[in-house]
Amino acid sequence: MSHIARSSPSRFFLIVFGVSLPFYAVGSFAPHLNRWMPLGLPINALMVLCPASAALWLTRRDEGLTGVRRILGRVFSYRSSSKVWLVLSMATMPAILLLSYAVQRLLGQSLPPPAWTLSTLVFASAVYFVGAIGEELGWMGYAIDPLQRRYGFLTASLGLGVLWWLWHVIPYHMMGRSTEWILWHGLATVMFRVVMVWIYTHAGSSVLTSVLFHTMINVGIGAFPLNGSHYDPRVTGLILLGVILLVAWWRAARTSGALLSAGSGLDRQDRSL
Repeated sequence: MSHIARSSPSRFFLIVFGVSLPFYAVGSFAPHLNRWMPLGLPINALMVLCPASAALWLTRRDEGLTGVRRILGRVFSYRSSSKVWLVLSMATMPAILLLSYAVQRLLGQSLPPPAWTLSTLVFASAVYFVGAIGEELGWMGYAIDPLQRRYGFLTASLGLGVLWWLWHVIPYHMMGRSTEWILWHGLATVMFRVVMVWIYTHAGSSVLTSVLFHTMINVGIGAFPLNGSHYDPRVTGLILLGVILLVAWWRAARTSGALLSAGSGLDRQDRSL
């Protein structure tokens, strides 16, 4: 039996949400601990360890240490033919957020210049890279393959995106985010995940692409003016939705054109016979 067949996404999600409860509680009842966190992150940001912990525990139970080594090895493995997807995973979010910045300026929003220094950017990239491993080892390294096998790309990526967003809702509230912000960021979060799964799939199931993409989400939003304070999830979410619909339309048009060309070729062959 393959590791995909052994995987249990539903059990994985239950464990992730269950072991996250203490982090929600600590964030609520001991906010003074936030001062020990880098980059102004709340203490409940440590729950990024939960997806990886759940994935490793379930893999150890079902496959033993061999399975644990396999899933850990996926974090940095990639095919030489997937280098373009690695670049895409790092370049997509900066491009989207630069476009979001331009749109917000066109809409007349007052935006100060970015305040991050190069050293802060490098440090933040390292911190968020480690955090992304903690999450993506579970979301993509463990859960996405059986979800895609059962439900297909679109349903699996949308479903995982919604669960990913719900997992963050309580911390967002604790950070003082408005309900409107959280809802619009829900759209952006789901769109992030759709793009991540699309890149992951085309890169030969490379978890590294998802780790890099996730890192750039956090770095990009943090580098938005004044530590992300002027980031507008409504603008970013709608831009991503538009890009995804445009790519889907383009791929459908290409597929339709290829089918029409193949059909014309068959018609010519039939006439020649």
